[in-house]
Amino acid sequence: MPRIRWKAQLTAQDLAPLVTIASASIVTIQTAIRTQQAFVQYDAGGAQRAITTVNWPPNGPQRYATTMQRHSEMVALAGSTAAAPPPPIWSVNAGGTVVANNGNQITGANYVTDLPHCGYCTVMLWAVGLPLGAPTKGRYNYAVNLEYSLPADVSNNVQLLARMFNGNAGGNAALIRLKSMINPFLQNASGEWVLQIGQVFVSDTAVTGAAPPATLTLDWTEASGHQVDVNVQHFGRNTLLVTLWKIIFKGIYDNVN
Repeated sequence: MPRIRWKAQLTAQDLAPLVTIASASIVTIQTAIRTQQAFVQYDAGGAQRAITTVNWPPNGPQRYATTMQRHSEMVALAGSTAAAPPPPIWSVNAGGTVVANNGNQITGANYVTDLPHCGYCTVMLWAVGLPLGAPTKGRYNYAVNLEYSLPADVSNNVQLLARMFNGNAGGNAALIRLKSMINPFLQNASGEWVLQIGQVFVSDTAVTGAAPPATLTLDWTEASGHQVDVNVQHFGRNTLLVTLWKIIFKGIYDNVN
């Protein structure tokens, strides 16, 4: 009986085209940023601890410092979207964009970092729609490990993940691109299966409300947690979700310095 069959392991040869796609997407995002703001020099490299301040009246200023595990920009985002305490002021919507729970716009006066953003924070802040202070193409210390830490409601957002492989452009094209990134992890031919994301089914060419006849269905909620093995340094054995983010982080790594 036909079924979804995962590959036991991916090689460097399997991984290379996926990193190429991610890298091209990151270049597109960086180009879009450059049209709005000039990149500045990045000198921190992890030696300095940045502070990100969230100003959201009537609350007093909330200051978040870089930790050993997470940059201050992401610490602040996690703190501002956490369930408690205090009550969350922002949330990550279904499309992967950070929005204020009271409907107000989040501006540069509300979210301020005292040092230039590293290249990773620059890309991620742009992707989630938070204001950029001083963007850079800087590579922080230990970036080679591909373990840049994101809040769970960011890393688990499938629409954001798909956009990260598609130059930050969403919609059906991004979901189709995400499906193409998963194809190499399966033994099944790409035309044999579709990826179910919520109520839609994603093939190599279309997004539809029903699975095409005689195709296998792989639900994203199942696929994202499946353990995959990539025989490449700094990848190894992780969930598919973690591995896809590592591919994105490799794409960033290759375009910062």
